[in-house]
Amino acid sequence: MNRILFRIYLAGYGGWIMPRKLRRILARSSFHRAWLSGRNGCFVEAGTRYGPANPYPG
Repeated sequence: MNRILFRIYLAGYGGWIMPRKLRRILARSSFHRAWLSGRNGCFVEAGTRYGPANPYPG
């Protein structure tokens, strides 16, 4: 299951836009959360969460 969620995360991170109907079907599921995290650029490195509210320094 983790491999599938990771692939969905990478698809979102890569810029794939999920169709609206599919988003409505998958709303509030782990698949939607994985895609949305990738789309927003959220990740964890060395125990620190980075994302829109806490951008990666660089």
